[in-house]
Amino acid sequence: ENFFVSKMQCGMHADAMRTLLILNNLLVVVIKGIQMETVLPKYGQVPTPLRSEKPGTWAHDTMSRRIIEEVFDAVVIADNPDLISPALKELREEIKCAAPLKQLSEDGGPDVAAWNELLSQYQGETWLSAPWLVAEFYFYRRIAAATDWFGQNRDFFARAKSTGLVSSLQSLEQVFSRVDVRNDPTISFLFIALWGNRMDLSLWPADSNIAARGEFDQVLQQGQAQLLCDHSQQVLTCIDKIKIKPKATIDLVVDNAGFELCSDLLLADHFLSAEIADTVRLRLKHHPTFVSDALDTDVRHHIAVLSKANHRALKETGKRWSEYLDSGQLILSPRSESYWTLPYPFWEMPSHLRSQLGNTCDLIIIKGDANYRRALGDSPWPLDAPFSQVVSYFPCPVLCLRTLKAELGCGMSPDLTSKAAASDPNWLTNGKWGVLQFSSPSS
Repeated sequence: ENFFVSKMQCGMHADAMRTLLILNNLLVVVIKGIQMETVLPKYGQVPTPLRSEKPGTWAHDTMSRRIIEEVFDAVVIADNPDLISPALKELREEIKCAAPLKQLSEDGGPDVAAWNELLSQYQGETWLSAPWLVAEFYFYRRIAAATDWFGQNRDFFARAKSTGLVSSLQSLEQVFSRVDVRNDPTISFLFIALWGNRMDLSLWPADSNIAARGEFDQVLQQGQAQLLCDHSQQVLTCIDKIKIKPKATIDLVVDNAGFELCSDLLLADHFLSAEIADTVRLRLKHHPTFVSDALDTDVRHHIAVLSKANHRALKETGKRWSEYLDSGQLILSPRSESYWTLPYPFWEMPSHLRSQLGNTCDLIIIKGDANYRRALGDSPWPLDAPFSQVVSYFPCPVLCLRTLKAELGCGMSPDLTSKAAASDPNWLTNGKWGVLQFSSPSS
């Protein structure tokens, strides 16, 4: 299916490709048979999304330098020299020259029509002048097209992800040998999932001689010191309600592979082993994105590697995850579900997906900075704007686990952000600070 989410703007009109309806303040857009819904945040007017034109901003540095030097040259080309083609060379030149974005050609992807409909709204916009989120997602989609991803299914980031997994195995051994997925408190697994591969470095010293139960207390205390918003108690209240529901389902919008994916799977493992949920659905990317973002093949590869590991805790954990996959308790989103790799605000969603979340999801957990940016529409809301009013559009309870890597946010008190800024000039972008934010439609 081709998912497209239309921007709500003045002058929109219905034609053979697009039908626009306004029903009870709900914007409904139907394009090529796919019905989309827009439910805007309750918190005032949506700010203009971030763009990449202003030198000195993280967005400008990303789109003018980082994606070329740190992604295109250092990973795509360096790891896949046999994939160098005229299409890749042309893409690199377009970015360097800040050329206008151009439409995609048919390449077998399920999202070509969606992308081209979106790009038609930004005719003449360049790699720097288009909304940052659109241009950044478009970059990875263009690499997929230039390397025939949808024909060859060759992951041009596979080597980087595999290296990341191998390098994290020792850290995973430390964590997996210390946890009890059935009996340890949920908050411990949420913190492991939040901090990802920083867990063993700054929050969990490898030479720690603290008793096993005390280590979690230390992790929580040090992790909380770096939190700029902590809704832990609200989350745990939600978890208590989920426990007593029959056939409970939790959705997890996955971010990175490697240690972080394993920490996400550990969180899912806890939900299933502790009988908090009957099913956990992983929402994954449908083509390689952001270098380390996880695909369905990454999930299966990670589980296979752990299942064959020499370390007992890794092997037992990998086998348990494999059993959850086989039993259908752990579900991976299909490659045809392209919505999770499109740069649309989460308040704009396919109607059937919105209905599925509203009717069958007891909690959706959104991981990572790029997914968080989508939750905020990549818009610079006031940093103290209430999280519940910014994400009020979600049809189910939502939890965001995010380390800050972009110049936006919400739900953070001025006292905490002022202290963070005073102690760390790069607090918004260096990933050392985090938020654990929760909201429920009932609240």
